[in-house]
Amino acid sequence: MNGLITSRQNPLIKHIRRLGTDAAYRHEQGLYLADGRKLLEDALQSGTRIEQVLITEGLSLPYDIETVTVPKTLMDTISPLETPQGVLFICRIPQPPPAPQRGRWLLLDRIQDPGNVGSILRTAEAFGLDGVMLTPGCADPYSPKAVRAAMGATFRLSIGSVNITLPLYAADMGGTVLSDFPEDCVVALGSEGQGISPELRSRADEIISIPMPGKAESLGVAAAAAVICWEMGKGKQHK
Repeated sequence: MNGLITSRQNPLIKHIRRLGTDAAYRHEQGLYLADGRKLLEDALQSGTRIEQVLITEGLSLPYDIETVTVPKTLMDTISPLETPQGVLFICRIPQPPPAPQRGRWLLLDRIQDPGNVGSILRTAEAFGLDGVMLTPGCADPYSPKAVRAAMGATFRLSIGSVNITLPLYAADMGGTVLSDFPEDCVVALGSEGQGISPELRSRADEIISIPMPGKAESLGVAAAAAVICWEMGKGKQHK
């Protein structure tokens, strides 16, 4: 059954605008936005709880789900995309996972670019990590930009706040080159400008770094995450 909304003052439209721009409101409501047919398909296949689907007039979907239709001009005002794809949907933020007792996890410390956060989520999933923790200073992983960059990983990967019960390795310059991570561990990556916080550094069992024989002084955090995730995931590649 489809509904039709044409007014910009409709409560659902106002609600969607706030979900797209207000991180505190997203987490207060326990909801976030995602856009596009591909992400909707990923969300449905992963069992993500979808609360509402909006489509532009003239568009149909090959899924047995209830939708609300809006004019293209209205979709243009509420979609976080500059060029909306005609599908916008609201998902339920899952309950954060309990403190991990097993597995390999990333910990993101004050990474403020939502595009980087989303890209790292995508990378962590690609290499088989068990989940990602984020400190309060990180960009919201459920912001529209992070969700787009994650390319569906948001629906499938465990995402939680800092709750460390496993050995902690902090990635930073001048640390030990570690190429064989233990089966159960957490690796922390610091912010783009400041690196690992002093608190996390003091809690780390070991400081590790990526060997760079070239002339570059450092890697961007998304690139560093890709290297570390590949190293962490090597044990799973042949299973």
